[in-house]
Amino acid sequence: MSTIADSLLIKDIHSQLKANDHRDALEELLSPLRSDSRVRDWENLRSALLADSPNDYFAESPSILFLHHSRTESVSSLVLTLGRSKEGIALPGQEHRIHLVIAAAIPEALNNEYLRILGAISRICREPSTLSGLLEAKGQAEILTVLEKGCLQ
Repeated sequence: MSTIADSLLIKDIHSQLKANDHRDALEELLSPLRSDSRVRDWENLRSALLADSPNDYFAESPSILFLHHSRTESVSSLVLTLGRSKEGIALPGQEHRIHLVIAAAIPEALNNEYLRILGAISRICREPSTLSGLLEAKGQAEILTVLEKGCLQ
């Protein structure tokens, strides 16, 4: 059974997103994956994740987290990338701001692993103490440590 650290590499944790829009944040997270050996077809990966990013999602589900995810053969294994915006990403017509953006892609064959990891991330982000830990973590390694500890609870 793999852990979050097996799929979310330190290099894919962006603790200071520059984007002002959730789609720009996704682009910021995906760009470094162009040269990732787990990514077979970056353009298809990008297209699949952008297609899973409805603009009206936030009106129905206010949250500080946005999770982009897709099942795609564009990757050879589970690929996760996470970005954090301390200031938050403003959304038109919304009071809240998005502070965490996560992108996940998995080939169809690894569906169970994908659901387990995404479920763990969702649980972690609903728990106020771990969510606070993610938002206050000093850097990439600390963010990963908070996620890993959250999976053990």
